[in-house]
Amino acid sequence: MKKNALTNAVIAGIAGVAGIASVANAVNLNPDGLGQVLIYPYYTVNGGNQTLVSIVNTTEFGKAVKVRFVEGRNSREVLDFNLYLSPYDVWTGAVYQLTATGPANLSTADNSCTVPAIKTNTLLPVNNGMRYVAFRNLQYVNTTAFGGSNNNDAGPNSLDRTREGHLEVIEMGIVLNAANGYAEGSLDAITHDGLGVPDNCPQVVTAWTNSGTSADYWSESNGAADVVAPTVANGGGGLFGAAAIVDFANGTQLTYVPDAIDGFTVNRLHAAPGTTQPSLASANFPTGSGADATVFDNGTLVTTSHAPANAIDAVSAVYMHDAIFNEYAVLADSAGHPILASEWVVTFPTKRFYVDKPAPAIVPFQNVFAGTEGAGTAPVDIRLSIYDREENDGTSDCLDGGEDGCVDFSPTLPGQITTPQLYWEAQVVTFNQPSPFDATNAITGSTLVLGSKLAANVAVDQFGFTEGWMKMRFWDDSAAPMNLHLSRAAADGTRYAGMPVTGFWAENTQTTSVLANFAGIWRHKASRCVVPSGATPAIACPTSTAP
Repeated sequence: MKKNALTNAVIAGIAGVAGIASVANAVNLNPDGLGQVLIYPYYTVNGGNQTLVSIVNTTEFGKAVKVRFVEGRNSREVLDFNLYLSPYDVWTGAVYQLTATGPANLSTADNSCTVPAIKTNTLLPVNNGMRYVAFRNLQYVNTTAFGGSNNNDAGPNSLDRTREGHLEVIEMGIVLNAANGYAEGSLDAITHDGLGVPDNCPQVVTAWTNSGTSADYWSESNGAADVVAPTVANGGGGLFGAAAIVDFANGTQLTYVPDAIDGFTVNRLHAAPGTTQPSLASANFPTGSGADATVFDNGTLVTTSHAPANAIDAVSAVYMHDAIFNEYAVLADSAGHPILASEWVVTFPTKRFYVDKPAPAIVPFQNVFAGTEGAGTAPVDIRLSIYDREENDGTSDCLDGGEDGCVDFSPTLPGQITTPQLYWEAQVVTFNQPSPFDATNAITGSTLVLGSKLAANVAVDQFGFTEGWMKMRFWDDSAAPMNLHLSRAAADGTRYAGMPVTGFWAENTQTTSVLANFAGIWRHKASRCVVPSGATPAIACPTSTAP
């Protein structure tokens, strides 16, 4: 039997046993790294860092792609634009600071078409010979005085809020020369010539301009002209990318690949730039019943269906984990100066859809984004267990004779009493670093590796554990607040334990010589627990309270 026939037979058998129509037609995290949606867990311009980003189209089809940067506190959008990739195209950009407290900025030397234009836009300012666009705060401030909207939330209004966060890339459609009764030549316009320059980027810019002429065909057709849905049959998917957090002064580079989500849409999502659409809540397969999600739970294929109003739950499902695991290592010289530093990025990529609203929050999250003006948070209860490299755990010095999970952040986060909490959508957890908060709980400092100001510290030195690993739990049936961390029920009553989470461990070694500085990134490992309809979570997740 041919290999592809055997593969198809196996998949068909799995689908039949699992009771699903098609594994490919459901939201899933593609382990091969290709997808319709890319999630980059973290960008930063703090601490002297720049973040370099690439997006690659591996297919023979033109693609309309939404690129969206969101800030770390509440994931309000700080920059979006439409990117039009020709077949086999690559786009690259750099995110950097111009001042120590100003906004993040984006420049690109890439010729691929963007709307609005960036590289060739004479209305944009210039830095080092390149046009740049500054990130903005319009989605988290009140702009009604200027004819805009009141988007103010409980977070700060300053532009330095844009300096760290994460990045979403969403495929909106396949670009053709003639589709849906139109023949505007859009694919020809975005396709590069022999010199590597697209034929007519101004055409696709004008297509979204309300000019009142036939040239604004995307505005007039609501994005339909020459664009079809990015289904598998039409050539959808096949995007991948990379990111690098670069500290040029110290000669280090932290590189990672984004999460690739496949099976996200069978509908055209082509929307105008400058809007918050499409979003991760636009997942839509099958279109009649919302969105399906497919995950592996300890080797078992699980598919859940989510109503259209709860489509974001399909995206959350593929990120739901009851715990994440990773290593850490710290080292200081004889004078106490850090040589080796470790930081975890912990990002909840869908959190805003559950907490950026009036109370109450939507499970699995327990708190809406709220608080005094400028200091808003949406706390998530967690449990921490640390271990050195010799099987010793960090709970022996805790109260009650070694109660598991009693490791806390040190010092405690603002307003925290006894339970460790993560406050934001994208944040950093440090090991043996000074707290970035002063006595009034105001953010003052930044972390050693990523320069984050959205951070909390684990004082592993209290246990003598300078090298080891940590387990961060997001669900624990032994304590009432923690068992709230169960997802909203799917159509068949299935729930997922924990939180939708992604991220990585970043390590940096700095010496007195730039030539001897090193850095590296390792993605988090994770466990998953799916709770069938009617099941008791503590029975379905028997290790929920284990070390």
